[in-house]
Amino acid sequence: MEHTTRSSTMSPSAGSGTALGLSHILTSLLPATVHTTGGPQRYTVNAVFTRRPSAGETQGLNGAEARAWLDRAGFPTVTTKVSDRRLEIANTSLEELQAGLGSVLASLLQQLSAADLERTNALTASLAGIDKDEAQRWDAVRARATAIRFPVAPRQPGAALDGEPLALTGVVASLLPATVGTYSGPERYTVTAEFTRAPTHTERALMADPLSWERRDASGYPTRALSVRDRLLEIHDTSLEELEDGLAEVVAHTLAEIGDTARAEDAERTAHAAELAAAERERARYVADTAAAITFDAVADVAPAAR
Repeated sequence: MEHTTRSSTMSPSAGSGTALGLSHILTSLLPATVHTTGGPQRYTVNAVFTRRPSAGETQGLNGAEARAWLDRAGFPTVTTKVSDRRLEIANTSLEELQAGLGSVLASLLQQLSAADLERTNALTASLAGIDKDEAQRWDAVRARATAIRFPVAPRQPGAALDGEPLALTGVVASLLPATVGTYSGPERYTVTAEFTRAPTHTERALMADPLSWERRDASGYPTRALSVRDRLLEIHDTSLEELEDGLAEVVAHTLAEIGDTARAEDAERTAHAAELAAAERERARYVADTAAAITFDAVADVAPAAR
């Protein structure tokens, strides 16, 4: 049978702040010949923990910390090993535990629990500090991104004034790389900006044409590739700093020019289509009128003229 002395407290989980302890000895795991003639003088005693030990406590009980503690207390031959919810106390005896080893182990467990709790609290505080620093960093990145403006340029001379100009509302901060602004973060990355409206088919075609970006090239940003995705403009191989320093204005002016050019081309195509439609209507009218004027009525025979 098991030892009848048990702790009346429910076993809390590791890290709860409750010191680790031992509640009772599992007598069912003692050697069958204990306290018999010829029985072992020293053997392994299994004691049940009051809760599951943490990783730090387990390491201490299985390693050098417990070894040093037992040596200082005068038990150089006793060893300890954690086995799930049990502490295996090897090379000892019930008498030795009763004579003082039990108290030594209790003090060891208290020491290990206190040290583990201190480490846990320090780690928690450190992580909280990291979380706070990370939140402040991201707030700074977001504020910097939203402060970038893509100014709408004046219309080109003679440009049609109808229709909303092609422009950008600003940078989409949530699409920036997560490590922007950190020591390990990239120096160059993709910055995504949102259009004020969906680009037309003609505008998309012009934005895909490298010749449309001569202003960008002439301004010193020839390698900054751009791509359109739905209502987003992706500016590759750049940075918030570069956009602040002038690239944002160059992109905005170029988009305005593209928008004006696209409207002019669309207007020209519309006018040409109207001319073709008018010509087609005129052709159809002529064919219909001419066909309607044709009759197939018989006429009287006319005598040949005398010579």
